[in-house]
Amino acid sequence: MSDSSTPEDTSVLVRPKFGGVVLVCKECQKRSSGPSKLKAKALGREFKRESIALETRLRVVQCSCLGLCPKKAITVVGMVGDRPLRMAKVRHEDDVKEVVAAMRQASPV
Repeated sequence: MSDSSTPEDTSVLVRPKFGGVVLVCKECQKRSSGPSKLKAKALGREFKRESIALETRLRVVQCSCLGLCPKKAITVVGMVGDRPLRMAKVRHEDDVKEVVAAMRQASPV
């Protein structure tokens, strides 16, 4: 390491290029009681499209089980900036707008 490095260069924490994270459970669609027509990948694309309303860039990630396991729905967890974490069960792609609106709110549900 050279002497010209700044403390910022040695930090393990970095500022991400995105302002929010959405986790979409990919296990929900595989369950026998899971949604018949809703797929995790398509849901992720819908969140990306709806993130324009948030005025921030979202990182959408498919993950393993989140523990909610709703019948005929997919579990989604989202957080934007310093707002509270939101967990939701999405039954239709139309529900994405409601989840994005909840992510926009500053106060907890």
